[in-house]
Amino acid sequence: MSKFILPTHFKAVVAACAMTAGLCGASGAWADDSRELLKAMSDYMAAQKTFSFDYVSSVEAVTPAFEKLQFVSSGTATVSRPDKIRVTRTGGFADLDASFDGMKFTVHGKNLDAYAQIDAKGSLDELFDRLQNAGAEIPGSDLLLSNSFDALMDGVTEAKHIASAVVDGVECEYLTFRKNDVDWQIWIATGAKPIPKRYVVTSKHVVQAPEYMLEVRNFRTGEDVKLANFAIEIPGDAKKVDLSELGQIDELPAPTGMMGDAQ
Repeated sequence: MSKFILPTHFKAVVAACAMTAGLCGASGAWADDSRELLKAMSDYMAAQKTFSFDYVSSVEAVTPAFEKLQFVSSGTATVSRPDKIRVTRTGGFADLDASFDGMKFTVHGKNLDAYAQIDAKGSLDELFDRLQNAGAEIPGSDLLLSNSFDALMDGVTEAKHIASAVVDGVECEYLTFRKNDVDWQIWIATGAKPIPKRYVVTSKHVVQAPEYMLEVRNFRTGEDVKLANFAIEIPGDAKKVDLSELGQIDELPAPTGMMGDAQ
């Protein structure tokens, strides 16, 4: 009987699938300490009173023709606990500058020549909660909470420590978590500074399971941080609008002929 020989590239795919299946069924040490590693990250981040970082983020959209599109932005963030943050984000459809000084939250859509401002006296945790309720979340804000562990673990039904990995040249631990509506993954730097390096959320019940990704780069703390001015200077000719009217500052474009009604 003739021997059937698999093409080399197909052998690689089969091997990768077999390895992944083995990892997903793991129940040993890799799978046992995911919560502990996530808690260490949460505690470390909460202990940093002043820090900043650069980031790259992407969000996917699915067209009515089932074409998956990815929109990429980048920016910076500076945090001064307990009640100050400034975030910039620039992409193909947004040029955003947002700041919270402990009293007011201001968003300037530079590409729209418009801004919104709301009274929001309180902590960063309280601000993030208000913004979430308003549908205007700061990307990755759940990683910046004073207790991100509880927020991230809320509703988790399964957790795994998959493997070691390297992100942007930094050795990390790769963890995965499952909820009823989303799956999410996080890569946490190993060693004394367990910062989140990469964070991916998959909307698994949406057509073609689009993903949101945030990658943290150049994380700085303490004296290495150049403090931001948390009071945004708004141009005199910028139009003041309601926060809900600044939908175009999102990472996704408004529906167009190219996009149709994206999922």
